[in-house]
Amino acid sequence: MELIRKLGEVDPRWLYVLLVLVVLIPMVSPIGLPINVSAYTSNAFALLDSLKPGDTVVFDFGYYVDGAPDVEPIAVALFDHLFSKGVRIVCVSYKNHGPMIVDKLTEPHVKAGKEYGVDFVNLGFLAGGETALAAWAADIKKAYPTDWKGNNTSTMPILQGINTVADFDMFVFYTDDSAEVWVRQISQYKVPIIGGLITVTAPQAEPFLQSKQLAGLLVGLRGAAEYEKLMNKPGTASAGMDAQSMAHLMLIAFILFGNASYFIKRSKGLAGKGAAK
Repeated sequence: MELIRKLGEVDPRWLYVLLVLVVLIPMVSPIGLPINVSAYTSNAFALLDSLKPGDTVVFDFGYYVDGAPDVEPIAVALFDHLFSKGVRIVCVSYKNHGPMIVDKLTEPHVKAGKEYGVDFVNLGFLAGGETALAAWAADIKKAYPTDWKGNNTSTMPILQGINTVADFDMFVFYTDDSAEVWVRQISQYKVPIIGGLITVTAPQAEPFLQSKQLAGLLVGLRGAAEYEKLMNKPGTASAGMDAQSMAHLMLIAFILFGNASYFIKRSKGLAGKGAAK
């Protein structure tokens, strides 16, 4: 009882130190806490896993760096999965941070042997929001005569035979906003659409799943961790979920200790005396 009372009175500064350790340790050495895979993640994984070598997929980056912690692990997992299957990836950007994000995420794969312009391409950011999305979906080479690096897109092997979004095998977007823009502009082309969304906006996209305008949905850091589990390749998302879970457990434990300490002191007639002083 005395130990519980003392734990409930720990100096808050030590709690901050402990919280930092509880978060950092799983990030460096993942614990591998169990995680259940949702139906959303299972369905999206099955769709993407059905792609064949040589198929071409669009990755549309529609988030800023401040939205990266919750949505970017999804993109990391999908790059790993699709590149391992020999799927080609065309990267476009709905927001202006996108081209730099793409360069960062593809760098490890370039070092591993993926060839720019053949296995993937970074077309860059096209200003204009939804209007720009509609324009390149209708004629990708007209909207993007050159890529992010200034290369002529008409001669790129990865874009041969591709003129509109309908020529792709799948469309994946990552966003910290609503899914409505992509549903409005891309669903008319009858290409399967998968959305990678931050956790707080995902519920708004569920009606599009029911209407079949979205073929799949991946939700936040947890969705990425579930995807890594299906790949049998734990990565940054799994480590992030471990850290998040351990932090939550620690906070819950000390909330319980604090309440237990209060009731122990009250039973001894000590509750409130410290405050009175």
